[in-house]
Amino acid sequence: MTGIRLICLHHAGGSPSVFSPWVREAPSGVQVVTIALPQAEGPARRRRYRTIEDLLPVLAADIEDQLSDSGTGPYVLFGHSMGGLLAYLLARRMAEGSGPVPAALVVAGYGAPHAWTVSLDYGDDRDLVRRLHGIGGLPDWVVANPVWLEPMLGPVRDDVEVCRSYRHTPQQEKLPFPVHVFAGNDDLLIPREYFLAWREYADEVSINFVDSGHFLVSEDTGHFRKLIFELALGQLLPPPRKDGRQDTNHPFERWLPGHQHDRIGDPCASNSSSASP
Repeated sequence: MTGIRLICLHHAGGSPSVFSPWVREAPSGVQVVTIALPQAEGPARRRRYRTIEDLLPVLAADIEDQLSDSGTGPYVLFGHSMGGLLAYLLARRMAEGSGPVPAALVVAGYGAPHAWTVSLDYGDDRDLVRRLHGIGGLPDWVVANPVWLEPMLGPVRDDVEVCRSYRHTPQQEKLPFPVHVFAGNDDLLIPREYFLAWREYADEVSINFVDSGHFLVSEDTGHFRKLIFELALGQLLPPPRKDGRQDTNHPFERWLPGHQHDRIGDPCASNSSSASP
């Protein structure tokens, strides 16, 4: 194919359908590829894998198959919330020699893994619904209709279990591609400092705060996905000039003036987190 593939991983409890508008509206030059988490047999739609260790090789094989089916060419890994953790681990796996390296990693709504772990504590189903509703994960009309809730809660519990199974090990080297992080200004789940801690993961990191809550993809009215499309298309441009000057025609940069944007060139800057990725 010509252009770039944008490989997308969804949030905990979600499904690839959250990216349906992305598939429909992707511009020429961008092919949106959605990844489904394997499900166990049966009507409950529970996840087949409950640990990162079991899930990651399966997803890596799926992505490699997707890349092989669509031919050679660049791709970008995008993940939202739990999908952000999975996208990071897949990108890191590829960088360490397990497959084709992405042109860029884009993480939305997930704190740096060395500094933040899932803190969605819950007890029974009622407590889980209250917590999800409180962070914007369930709209009022769903909460008011219990028949809609029951089939949703099992996958949420499974995915939270997967996230909690992760134990971070430090990277041996910085990631060899740009890392772009997006967070909602009104995220009620993850404190701001945990997004900033991503600055240590690569030599080129951008951290962007946009007008949203935690669920940047499902809350999006079109602006956010256009931003990600422009970012993906930007990976097809020539590499930066050797004199270090910024190309002001870079499509990604045209979207940024309306956002709080922190482009990091030196991951050892004085305001970086002291913890190690």
